[in-house]
Amino acid sequence: MYKRLAFNTASNLGALFIKLGITFVMTPILIKNMGNYDYGLWEMVGAVIGYMGMLDMGIRPAVSRFAARFIAQKDESALITLYATAWYFLLGVGLLIALILGLGGMFFAELVAPEESTDNVRYTWFLLILAAQLLITFPSYTAESYLEAYQEYYLKNNVTIVNSILGSTILFIFITPENALVLLAATNAIGICSKYLFLVWLMQYRRPFLSLRRAYFSLLQLKELLRFSVKTLVQGVATKMENATDSLVIGFVMGPAAVPLYSIPANLVSYIRLISYNFTHVFMPYFSSLGALNDQRKIQEVYLTGSKFTVAPCLILAIGAYTLGPEFLSLWVGDEIARSAQEFLGVLIAFLVLPLVNPMASRYLTAIDKHGFFAKWQPIVALSNLGLSLLLIYPLGILGVALGSLIPALVFQPIVLGVCCKHLGFSPFVYLRFALLPWLIPCVAMAATLVAAKQFFVITNYGILLAIASVASMVFIVVGALFALNQHERSQLMAIVKRKKN
Repeated sequence: MYKRLAFNTASNLGALFIKLGITFVMTPILIKNMGNYDYGLWEMVGAVIGYMGMLDMGIRPAVSRFAARFIAQKDESALITLYATAWYFLLGVGLLIALILGLGGMFFAELVAPEESTDNVRYTWFLLILAAQLLITFPSYTAESYLEAYQEYYLKNNVTIVNSILGSTILFIFITPENALVLLAATNAIGICSKYLFLVWLMQYRRPFLSLRRAYFSLLQLKELLRFSVKTLVQGVATKMENATDSLVIGFVMGPAAVPLYSIPANLVSYIRLISYNFTHVFMPYFSSLGALNDQRKIQEVYLTGSKFTVAPCLILAIGAYTLGPEFLSLWVGDEIARSAQEFLGVLIAFLVLPLVNPMASRYLTAIDKHGFFAKWQPIVALSNLGLSLLLIYPLGILGVALGSLIPALVFQPIVLGVCCKHLGFSPFVYLRFALLPWLIPCVAMAATLVAAKQFFVITNYGILLAIASVASMVFIVVGALFALNQHERSQLMAIVKRKKN
């Protein structure tokens, strides 16, 4: 099973790194052609769409969790009922959201257009394209959840990679200031819709016993899904508020044109969290399967080992982002955004990276149906985030928004660690000693290398920056292999590498 987990994680990370490369190339092009207003609007509407996406009532992770249990129990009948029930429920949700966006595009497009705009046609098309995208993708999420339950992440990742490359190529060739917003929305929608329609076909092809006949829709199954997923819903809405509210607060208070000053550094740093997310994504259905088999010892082993190996790359990226971030932003998108980011970059990194010191928390608690803790407390954290951001943005600007996000997280994350360790059956000190403290020496060694390198080299191009980052990362890896890993862990890593080569 470790081989499959490693393969799926590598597949997730491969897709992520390709998207990161595309983001690196396309972001300056998008800003140049869209301007600060339309780019900020894209970010703000994306945040709102994220909130609307929560209308799935948390069904998607619930489907993945229940399907993994039914697969472990070899219950085909339950898998059929679950598949059809989730499909028709999400179809209804997709219709509702598409209707809201469609009406907004046809009758209220001026609400998202600039005040000086005399032609709102592109904003109408923008909202209509988003409506069509969500109508198709919502019910298709069911197939994606089943692929995750079957531990077949590589299938959806391969499609994502192809679509991302094709979409970015089309944008690169055809984008102009006149068509940028609509072309971006259209290529994004076509790529996402084609991906999900293919996943639906693939799931039916590989598992012919699954059926979308309405006769298999079960209200009883839906109630069971909603009983579980309502906690995921509350957690998801709160997490979305915590992560997406900042851009909305800046946009409403300072205007959409100010959003890129925050969102571009934030999106860049958020890839650290996305890497952790992709490392841990495969573990939720695995924890669910182990829970169905009552294998607590194995759960403890997987939690500690998985956390330890997930924390390491996040620390490398966080140290690198803090030390080299301003120089990278200056080379990438210009001095204006780089100068703005210097003021709040450290706070932003701390906020985004803090949950990653315990990266398995949400996966594990969801798998054992104990995620009600997040449903109870995370809304309070999210509301605190929103309140503090609104309070601090006036005296401190964007820095105040970043601080408004960090302060509640500093209180909440240690509590999360205590809850997880209570259910796992060991103390937080065991977790800290096993998963975090071993990386202290590698972190110090990497940070010292970066500080020393910046004293001797002026970073005037990507080559110098990449060389410094590569050397510092290798210092972390070498020192980590010597001081952070024990002999058994080194042997595990070598075994995985050898299997990949073969």
